[in-house]
Amino acid sequence: LFTTAQRRAMALIHPTCIEERCAVPARECEAHHLKPWSQGGRTDLKDARPACNYHHHLIHDPTYTHHTLPNGTIRFHRKR
Repeated sequence: LFTTAQRRAMALIHPTCIEERCAVPARECEAHHLKPWSQGGRTDLKDARPACNYHHHLIHDPTYTHHTLPNGTIRFHRKR
């Protein structure tokens, strides 16, 4: 799990949810591992992004895909 200090630092780097149009403040988000912890993802700032509850669940929903945009935010697409 990310520490309180890591979550505060993450919020300074990424002030809102990782989804491109979401404005939920990072302080109200969950800390998401870019590389899943279960697959060897590290609990450090390079691998951390804030994701609001809704988008954090969407990231792990197999009916959706997502990709990272050049600015570091993500965009979701429903699988067909």
